[in-house]
Amino acid sequence: MSKQLPPFVTFTSGAALLIELGLVDEITADGLRYHARKNPDWWRFGDREDQLPYLMAGGRTRTMETGAFLEMFKSGPRRGGQGNKPQPKE
Repeated sequence: MSKQLPPFVTFTSGAALLIELGLVDEITADGLRYHARKNPDWWRFGDREDQLPYLMAGGRTRTMETGAFLEMFKSGPRRGGQGNKPQPKE
């Protein structure tokens, strides 16, 4: 039986989910925030018209739609040596 994914993730829960699903070897919430700042063309969330908006929860907690969040990492993000690289297509 497959685990149901949450509809939204935070930077903290998103980092844990990426590790749990094996999309990265390791990452922290701060690592995700780094990607959001340093890879704006790849990061899908933000305030620009071409980005999905963050949904605010509680006052300052940003949430992201889980499906779009996971797709960023499935398609091979720009990252250092911490993540699993996409497998070459045969």
